Formats: sequence, structure tokens, C-alpha cells
Amino acid sequence: MATRRRPLTVEDIVQRATGGRKFNRHALFRPSLTYYLLKDPFWVWCEYHAPKEEAVDETTRYDELRMQRGVAHEEQWVRLNHPDVMKIEPGFGFDALKNTFRAMLDGAPAIYQPQLWDLERESYGKGDLLVRDDSEPSDLGPFHYRVLEIKHSLALQEYHALQAAFYNENIGRLQGFTPGELTVVLKDSSATVPCEGKELEIQKLRELWKSLRDGTTVPESRRPPNATSSPWRLYGNRRATEEKDLVLLAGILKRERDKLRQAGIQRVDQLWNLRQEETTEIIGEHYGAIAYFVGQAYKAGGPILKPGRQLDIPRARRLLYFDFEISDAVHPTEPPHTYLIGCYDGTRDQFVKFLARGAGDEERIFEEFLDYIGEPRDARLYHWTDFEIHQMRRTARRWPTLAGSLERLIEQCVDLKQAIQSAVYLPVPSFSIKSVAPALGFHWRQKDIGAYQSMVCYWDYLDNRDLFAIDRALIYNEDDCRAMWHVDQDLTARLQFSPRD
Repeated sequence: MATRRRPLTVEDIVQRATGGRKFNRHALFRPSLTYYLLKDPFWVWCEYHAPKEEAVDETTRYDELRMQRGVAHEEQWVRLNHPDVMKIEPGFGFDALKNTFRAMLDGAPAIYQPQLWDLERESYGKGDLLVRDDSEPSDLGPFHYRVLEIKHSLALQEYHALQAAFYNENIGRLQGFTPGELTVVLKDSSATVPCEGKELEIQKLRELWKSLRDGTTVPESRRPPNATSSPWRLYGNRRATEEKDLVLLAGILKRERDKLRQAGIQRVDQLWNLRQEETTEIIGEHYGAIAYFVGQAYKAGGPILKPGRQLDIPRARRLLYFDFEISDAVHPTEPPHTYLIGCYDGTRDQFVKFLARGAGDEERIFEEFLDYIGEPRDARLYHWTDFEIHQMRRTARRWPTLAGSLERLIEQCVDLKQAIQSAVYLPVPSFSIKSVAPALGFHWRQKDIGAYQSMVCYWDYLDNRDLFAIDRALIYNEDDCRAMWHVDQDLTARLQFSPRD
């Protein structure tokens, strides 16, 4: 006679979840770290090894609003699609863990914010949703649970799938059956992700996390001024600068930086006494020249013309330096639109602005901008990167009557970044305007505001919460425009540029 198996209990699943180990959050892996492991491992290293007093929380109101929109999207989706869902309370801890397992044993149709621990493999986390599936049995009974992750994103990202795969691995351990696929719910769609083959990727990420936690791997940061994310951004910027890390070399990729390090070159100033031929021998002719001359630019503390090149910036009767500020989809009611066009008129030495009040006002500010410019062939319009070009074409699609005028305007536009980068080596980590302008002596008047924070200032103005908030956005935009003018003027003076029409 077959022996009847004892029914699974909450205590049995707790034993699977903990493996008899004590919970220590600071020594455990969280699937939510997947994004940082893939995009910014230096941030993870900082979490374990950076001096705690160096942490500076730079979370902005924009960050908070975006998070709120994500939470609202998640809650709304769950309510609409699983009205019988059981939400786990409290939000975290051992009681939440037990309540998750009680819901699983009861066969709840859906479980919201379940605790999914696997302390034996040093991981814990809180998933978004478990949905009951009766297609295959598990140790729970004639059913099992599948993982659904909910993201306020238009497209599936690698870290979405891998984060959910960690949860899938954990639920497999808890219920004695690992589903072969999972679902990632997106803003306007969903994606079914096969789990086959994810085991190796998960294992590699676990090993990377352990090496970062234990300090056996010290990854390089990203490029300043955004060496990493809050709360470690300022620490990362300072560390890279003080150590003269190779990440400060604009144009040198990680593969080439690693080759330099393998050759014993750890710092920018170690390049100063090398001949160009020596750097070329290490990383090849193209990158060897870049590393050599950018190193020399740091040594000189200023720009160096590329051999055989001239800083050749197209000119016209009027020189206009313009910059757009946009409102994105985080705002709950207003669709994305350009809300501010700022323009520093270098010919007249004046800053002009065109400010909208809502998406329906976008057409007006572009009409006024076009009127201010007049005949496009009389002007050169300078911008930094092709962001403004893309925005003008999006605007043309929204307001077809502007399409012809905007295309004629685009013909007179000059990407100042591209013009400078093609001719000049600079002592900068990247050719972001936020790196180039300070290297040439320009500084923004406001230290705590950027494009996203400016957006929130506009929303406060738009929603009548603070009519004076827009002033901070206007100052920020004006400084962006003046920064381009300053860079142009400074390099022109230093490199004795002769203008051409």
C-alpha cells in the first residue's frame, strides 16, 4: 500500500524559504538589484563598501512622481485583471512571509506583493503578483503559481525579464515546481518570457553580486558627472576625479580601458609620459591616438586641435543657441510636449524664451519661435546633440501646419557637439554639455536642478500649485543656452578659428 504524503504546512514552506538560516538583509541578494548589476555595478559595490557618511540622497520630486505613477499603474492593473486578489500584509517581514505561504496553501487565485525568499541561495524579495495555474500540480496541490511582474514601461527590457526570472526560481523552490515561463506586464502590453536558458544568466548575476558584496571585484564607475546613481553619485564623481581614473577619457571604451589597465596604466596622468606610438601599441591606432591626445589635454588643462583638423563651425548673419525643455508621460493628464524653447541670440546678446501652458499651447510657442527667427537662411541655429531635431519632427507630426517651416529650420541647424568633437580633444570624461562647459569655465547658476526637476517646476506652474516655480526652469534653460555660446566663444578664441559662411 502506498504511503500517503503528509500535507504541506506553512512551517514546511518556511523551512524551504529559510533553509534554517537567519535573515540578514545586508548580506542577501534582492532581485530588484538586477538593474544595477546589469547597468551600474559600481552602485552595488558602493552599497557595501562606500563610506556611509558619503551617501547623499538626491531623490527628486520627479523621481517620486514617476514612482507613484508606476505604483498606480501596478495597482490599477491588478484591480482590473484580478479583482479577487489577496494582498499580503504587512508589507515585509516574517509575518508577511507566513501570510504569503498561507495564501499559497489556500490556493488563492492571485497573490499581490508576495514574499519570495530563498535564504539558502542568499536571496529574498517581494514580487508583484503570483497567479494560480491549474495546468500542472505542485507540492501545494493540483495547481501551482506563476510569476507576473508589472512594469510601467513601453518595452520589455533585459533586466525586467531577469528580475522576474529570479522570482520564478524562488517560487519553484517554495512550491516544488518551477514554471517554464513567466509574464512581464508592460504599460500597454504584456510579454511571455520563456525561462529556459535563464539559469546560466541568473547564476552569473549571483556570482557578480557576491564578488561585489565581498569586495573581490571593484568595478569602475560610469563617467562623471553621473558616475553612479543617488545616493552615491557625488561620491563616485569625486572618487573618479581624485583617482584620475581612466573613465575620465572621453572616447575610450571599456574594452580599451581594460587593455590599458592590463598594461599597467591605471590613471590618466600615467599617459602623460607615454609616446603616441606606445598607446597605439596597446589599444590600436584609432583609440591609441584618442587616449594619447585626451591625456595631453588633461596635462595642458585645455583643448587640443586634432592633427590636420580645424574647428570649422558654420556661421551666418545671426547666431542662435537654442534648447528645448519637454514634459513627458509622467504627468497624469498632459500628453508629452515641448513646453519651453529657450534661445540665446549671440548676435544681439539677449536671451529670449517661448513658454507654453499645456500641450495645446505647443503650436503657439513654435510659431512665435519661427517668427523670431524670420528668414532661416539668415541664421545658424546651434544645439547640443540631435535631441532638438527629433523634437521638432515630433512637433511637426503633432502640428502638420508647422512641418514645412520646421524642416526649413532644421536645414540651418548645427549640432555644436558634433562640430567640436570632430575637431578637438578636451580634458573631459564625455562630450555632454554638462562636462564640456565646466571644463571651459562655465558654471550653471543652480546646483540642484536639471531637465527632470525643471519639468516638475513646469508642472507646478501648469497646475497652479506654484506660479513662481517656472522661474527655476527658465534659469536652467537659459544657462543651457548660454553654456553652448560660452563653449563656442571660448574654443573659437583659443583655437583662432576663422569663420566661414
